[in-house]
Amino acid sequence: MDSTIVLEQYPYWFIAFCLLLGLLYALFLYFKDSTFKEASKRERLWLFPLSLLRFLVVSTIAFLLLSPLMKTRFTDIVKPFVIFAQDNSESIKRGFANEADTASYANQVQQLVDQLGEKYNVKTYNFGEDLEEGLNFSFDEKVTNLSKSLEELYSNFENQNVGAIILATDGVFNQGSNPMYANTKLDVPLFGIAMGDTTAQRDLIVEKVLHNKIAYLGDKFTIRVDISAKNCAGETTVLNVYKGKGTSNKVYSKTIRIKTNDFIFSEDVILNADSPGIQQYSIRTNGLKGEVSTQNNQQDIYVDILDNRQKILILAASPHPDITALKQSIENNKNYETTIAFAGSFNQSVKDFNLAILHGLPSASKGISTILDQLKTQRIPMWFILSTQTSVSAFNQAQKVMQISGGGGSSTNEAKALVQNDFNLFTFDAALNLALPSLPPLQVPFGEYSAAPTTQTLLKQKIGSVSTKYPLLNMEQATGYKVAVLAGEGLWRWRLYDYKTNQNHAIVNELVSKVVQYLAVKNDKRKFRVNMPKNLFNESERITFDAELYNDSYEMINNSEANLTIYDDAGKAFPFVFNKTGSGYFLDAGFFPAGNYSYKAKTAFNGKEYTAKGNFSVAAIKLESLVTTANHQLIHNLSNRYGGEVVYPDSIASLQRILGAKENIKSVQYSSYQTKDLINYKWLFWLFFGFLTIEWFVRKFIGGY
Repeated sequence: MDSTIVLEQYPYWFIAFCLLLGLLYALFLYFKDSTFKEASKRERLWLFPLSLLRFLVVSTIAFLLLSPLMKTRFTDIVKPFVIFAQDNSESIKRGFANEADTASYANQVQQLVDQLGEKYNVKTYNFGEDLEEGLNFSFDEKVTNLSKSLEELYSNFENQNVGAIILATDGVFNQGSNPMYANTKLDVPLFGIAMGDTTAQRDLIVEKVLHNKIAYLGDKFTIRVDISAKNCAGETTVLNVYKGKGTSNKVYSKTIRIKTNDFIFSEDVILNADSPGIQQYSIRTNGLKGEVSTQNNQQDIYVDILDNRQKILILAASPHPDITALKQSIENNKNYETTIAFAGSFNQSVKDFNLAILHGLPSASKGISTILDQLKTQRIPMWFILSTQTSVSAFNQAQKVMQISGGGGSSTNEAKALVQNDFNLFTFDAALNLALPSLPPLQVPFGEYSAAPTTQTLLKQKIGSVSTKYPLLNMEQATGYKVAVLAGEGLWRWRLYDYKTNQNHAIVNELVSKVVQYLAVKNDKRKFRVNMPKNLFNESERITFDAELYNDSYEMINNSEANLTIYDDAGKAFPFVFNKTGSGYFLDAGFFPAGNYSYKAKTAFNGKEYTAKGNFSVAAIKLESLVTTANHQLIHNLSNRYGGEVVYPDSIASLQRILGAKENIKSVQYSSYQTKDLINYKWLFWLFFGFLTIEWFVRKFIGGY
């Protein structure tokens, strides 16, 4: 540590002024003052040391007024870092014959780390899916992401004195990119410890199962199964697919003959989505004698089969081409299922439907007052589509969204659509906004139109070249259920024109789908809600929940305690308590083993108990069992790229000698500087105070005061 005094605001020759000031002050005080004329010769001997003290104090104080800085240099010698990263995945464990071999390897690594620590700054890490500091040797990580771990190492030590990286791995990775192309900027030697066995052993593997995570009830869905076999030529196995846990419900089976020692086979399995909820499917092959591992003969997948198709009733006065156009546009979305019925023969319960589309109703011959009363009682949304059969007076009485006056008979106008930019109940693509005005006109009843103040109008009528204020398509929700009115017929012409212009029905499909979606979706009035980020997790993912509690004014609160219990397939309960966060609730339930689970949450507020239920599944990760052969070539390629070497577990100790021979792995000296105002040092104050105190007492003693 070196310290120097520097001046930043004044030149150094200003110090002479400080010395001159101190000298003049001392001379005047002790040699020009007549106070000491009567002092004895012995007492006058004190004048010189006293004047020297005064000279030093005054000169130093004057110097401090120049704001001098004390600049201190600190020198730190940093030993080079040696990073030891151990692959802690399940595939490494297969390379050891028994637990004794595992323990022996762990001891060798620990001895190497201890020996290297005498000369280097050693940092140790485990890696699998993530990079973690320290050594574990549990070899239980279910995923190996080698590129991510290397990138994180290089990021953590980018600007530090890193001498070498030692990477102990079998070269097998099953997540992330190839580590040869990792984004690494740290140019230091990489030394590999090549673990595992590179000999291709006899093994039958279900390598990949590709499938959609979601299917719809009643549909068929496909899963693609990729199977490989090593050194199994001439053998026969059976591919079986089971639904649920166990092997009691077989839904597919096929015999496979293995023709070569390097065999690859793919099969598309078509299954029926016949049960709602998250369904488990087990893809298995019969094991062969002498396989190195049978864990990779099976993979389980989970498919969320949705039963949320909303049922749409199209109730018409009579057959009409608009009905088919509506059905085709609605069912373009698999979430909707339509039922077509006619007013004279309809005998179903309206509560089975999420939306009723009334085409040409109520008409003069079919009043449907009973059906309308049922729809209103059940609060089922309605979409009125007017036609020449619609009774305008009965229509006016049936709803309050749109009223028509001054018309009569079967007189109609041709009205084109004008999009209203202030409509905000839902949004749609800009292409729809541009295309709607060019569609053919609809046939609308003649008369004066008015919309209720509580409605929003999406389309207005353009009759001929006149843009009117008459609504063409408007909707509202003021009555507690949603109602929409399209004041004309001719949607079938819109679909034909759309196809002629664009070779598809995308414009009309989007318009109909948006209206149906707005009308059919139900507002969530639950006061206690529990949500999960998803319903299907991997066993390496944490299970989390969010919950919301609302008071009677639907303000979110969390005054009450909320509990949640998770149940596994066997009925075992795992109770938890939600944490309060902000105005809501949050729960991190941690990790769960593979399987199907249900949960029930409950809380109480104002004397009422509220509950919420749901299900989720956890899928097993078997990536580490899919590759049973070590990839030492990757380790050699990485070492060659970064100027290192490769050793094997039985020669780990040689790494100390190899690293010691590297001349570029050396300590680095770092210098840092610290500046501080000299006047801030307290010891100077006490020093001056001491000088002046001594001077005062001596002066008093010799009669100076």
